[in-house]
Amino acid sequence: MATKQFPKTWPPLVIREFTDIKKAYIIVRDLVRSLDDLRKKILEVGNDHAALIDFSISATDGITSGTTQTQAGATALTSRFNRVATHGNVDDGVKLPTALAGKEVIILNDTAVADLQVWPATDDAIEGAAADAVG
Repeated sequence: MATKQFPKTWPPLVIREFTDIKKAYIIVRDLVRSLDDLRKKILEVGNDHAALIDFSISATDGITSGTTQTQAGATALTSRFNRVATHGNVDDGVKLPTALAGKEVIILNDTAVADLQVWPATDDAIEGAAADAVG
């Protein structure tokens, strides 16, 4: 039986409104859980190639932003999809993972405080700003 290879960005997900971001996050979170369950089942069966499976999707829920309002104290993000659930003060923040070509990170600030600072990883830059400057 022939298999079809899909690009890593398949299926494309277009977010049109802020309300769509929450829906997209829930869909992705559930997808990540399903893919993780599938990987575990493949490993249980004893497939020699199961260790090579990389779904390249990750999600973290319930993130608390760092309260120091600095890059060093910002909460480090480790997933592709991130939902900040606790954000106490204006300018509290999160820090992106190390930049890689083509890598995308999505952050949902799901709090009442509007201004969440997004810092680059150490020595990285956001949108052509100076290295280590908030984005």
